[in-house]
Amino acid sequence: MKKTLIIAFLLIVLPGCWVQARESIVLYRTGMCDPAMANGLRKYLLARGFGVSVYEGADTIEKQIQNANKINKEKAALLLVVELIPSDNRTAMFAISDAKKPKGLIVQIDEVPGVHISRSEELAAALAEPYGKKVKRLPLFALLGIDMPGLFIGLDWPRDKMGEAFDKLYEGIQNYLKRGVQNEIERQSE
Repeated sequence: MKKTLIIAFLLIVLPGCWVQARESIVLYRTGMCDPAMANGLRKYLLARGFGVSVYEGADTIEKQIQNANKINKEKAALLLVVELIPSDNRTAMFAISDAKKPKGLIVQIDEVPGVHISRSEELAAALAEPYGKKVKRLPLFALLGIDMPGLFIGLDWPRDKMGEAFDKLYEGIQNYLKRGVQNEIERQSE
């Protein structure tokens, strides 16, 4: 009887705990992003235990608002706007929104990324560090209305070396998530 209860517990409760503990990431393909490379990143992140949702970039404000509404309903930890381009070079660019923190109670659509600007700065710094790059501030259409930390990542990288680029991204994501947990623990202890 005890064995049956223990097995039932393990089969019912633990898988649910694992799913809840798993971090989710939203990938937002934009620009001239190579579909095969983006799919490779999705598979890479899935293999590392992340939940991954993929969205196609918008070219109209209406489509962007639709995307933002869908993305905001997800319980994702972060949004990565990616432009992955096959190239002989190994160049990387990281940018966050130039949105400011909103001052009023009513937040306009172009101010929404500003709500998460400090966490987006932390995320961008963590992801850019393994590449030795500085983070830029740009007006980013893909972040318009997005209610979570996010950044733009542009990688011009050889197809056969994408694993190397993905390893660096993973390292940065892990550093960001660890820092977030540490910051949350510090806030709770105050």
